[in-house]
Amino acid sequence: MSPRFRSLALPAIVTGLLMIVLAACGSSASEGSGRDAASGSPDFSYTDGRGETVALEDVPQRIVASEQAAAGLIPYGIHPVGVWGAGPLEDSFTLAGLDLKGAESVGQAYGEVDVEKVVGLEPDLIITGAYPGDFLGGLGAKDAKVVTDLQKVAPMAAVSATGTASESLVEYRKLAQLLGADVEGARIDADRADFEQAVSDLKSAIAAQPDVKVLAVSPTDEFYVAITDEFPELRDYRDWGLTFIESDVARTPGSGSFAPVSWENAGDFDPDLILLDQRPYAYGLDKIRSDYPTWSSIDAARDGRIVGWTTDATLNYASYAQQIRELATAIDGVDS
Repeated sequence: MSPRFRSLALPAIVTGLLMIVLAACGSSASEGSGRDAASGSPDFSYTDGRGETVALEDVPQRIVASEQAAAGLIPYGIHPVGVWGAGPLEDSFTLAGLDLKGAESVGQAYGEVDVEKVVGLEPDLIITGAYPGDFLGGLGAKDAKVVTDLQKVAPMAAVSATGTASESLVEYRKLAQLLGADVEGARIDADRADFEQAVSDLKSAIAAQPDVKVLAVSPTDEFYVAITDEFPELRDYRDWGLTFIESDVARTPGSGSFAPVSWENAGDFDPDLILLDQRPYAYGLDKIRSDYPTWSSIDAARDGRIVGWTTDATLNYASYAQQIRELATAIDGVDS
């Protein structure tokens, strides 16, 4: 993740609303309103990526989620009432092609969520992802003020994103089922079969070009080089045989899961392919080419051997299959 951590000031009115919501929650719990309250067995129980268990007397119906979590759940028919992300929902790479009916935007910048809006949506559950370094999807550090504020509104579940993306697909399927979704069906089965075929094609492309080396970057004020082990889909690609170029530059507190390489040293890298971050906060190619001449000192950059990379759009079978297929095509196009 590029450096983009901000804090959120909670207005006084929100504090009052939080107290009302919490009081209502306490009243409901004391009355034992859950279907299995007498036996003490919750209708919903999920142990998340932080090792924390969320146990609720009723299956959550009103969900507020990060755009990443929404992308993992919407294909199963789980439609959040609120979603936060890195920009307007209609512009989100992560949510492209998904049905956003009934979803209200509650945040459009990293680490910034309108808690007052979330309170007004009366969520039963808040869902995000648990990333390496104790970061939560779209929120920042697990102890950030915005996280604390949101957890006063409703319980929070953080789906693990510390393994591979293919493992995250399985985890979101499991969570969707716990939320009452039917995780079988012709569309879902077709998406999964398409994903499996895309993986097979990528493995074949890698096997045919075993010497291809890839550099994953998120250029902004510095030439941020991805730490491969901290991106679920890059871990998949590596497990499937792809070789990544790493940087030995030490990360800084603000560089997240990237090595903050100076632009003047960008030409030190010689990849066959570049995976270029497509998220809103990464610079686009026009700006990179005009403002950072060392970009063109990289042969792959100069020759256009570039593949769009959106790490947040790998949490459902359809969007992940599309990225895998584009990568396989790019590898096939590298001169032997």
